[in-house]
Amino acid sequence: MIAANDKTVKSTVTIAPDGKEIKQHGTPDFPCGYYGKPNGIQAPWHWHEEYECTVILQGENYAHTPQGQFLMRAGDGIFLNSGTLHTSEPIPGRSCLANTLVFHGRLVYGSTDSIFYRKYIRPLTLPSAPAMVLLHKNIPWQSEILENIKKVSRLCQNKPEGYEFTVRNLLSEILFDIYCYRNVSEAQPAAVNCFENDRIKQMLAYLQENYNRPVSVAELAAHANICQRECLRCFSKLLRLSPIQYLIRYRISRACILLKDTDQSILEIASACGFESPSYFTKTFRQHVGCTPTAYRGRRR
Repeated sequence: MIAANDKTVKSTVTIAPDGKEIKQHGTPDFPCGYYGKPNGIQAPWHWHEEYECTVILQGENYAHTPQGQFLMRAGDGIFLNSGTLHTSEPIPGRSCLANTLVFHGRLVYGSTDSIFYRKYIRPLTLPSAPAMVLLHKNIPWQSEILENIKKVSRLCQNKPEGYEFTVRNLLSEILFDIYCYRNVSEAQPAAVNCFENDRIKQMLAYLQENYNRPVSVAELAAHANICQRECLRCFSKLLRLSPIQYLIRYRISRACILLKDTDQSILEIASACGFESPSYFTKTFRQHVGCTPTAYRGRRR
């Protein structure tokens, strides 16, 4: 059965059974969310329809996608295409401040019948398009994107009259730059097989639907119609985690949410998150988070 020790994990991201993040970024009529909090919380692997852009302001942080693990330093950033699996990982003992934008493409193109979508956005949905682009301050076109992310972040913070027009224009420039440079080698760190990407999403969905009970690797592999060896290879290649490690991370992330947002007892939370006993839950939680569930709840409140 899947159970093992793993690294410290904290999360505030809510994930649907298919691995898709459940969150309205911005508002329905202006779907652009700005996030400028210290980047010190690790989320489970997830994806969303929106594009995501991040620039590191201070410190360092790891970004993880199926293309690899990337150390991002102050001044650098990352662009994540729609549907890209990703997570971020704080570096122990090091603080990190970042500006992150999460926005839906319809804010730029309006309708899928528009020329903006057909000519410029649809090519970014093709398998040949980069799932992610690392942004380095010393590369001119990438530096321009980084500056536009900062400009949009300031506008979303201050919200001056008419800022929505300027934000839409700047986001259009960002997507147009990605469109123009989508085929350059520096925009594609590594290729990922689309079939493998869909397969890992299918297996993550199964684990997230069944995290509150024991799940064997054999059961997970059977769900994806592959052998156990291929299941382990797929997790290792795309997530650099085993199914064991992912499930433990997800269980702990769910426990953190319940501890913070509900009054359920430790016994109830342990059972709801798939732990066989409160003592095992407390032991595992301490190994991952660095404190007991009770202490975590007290700090969060």
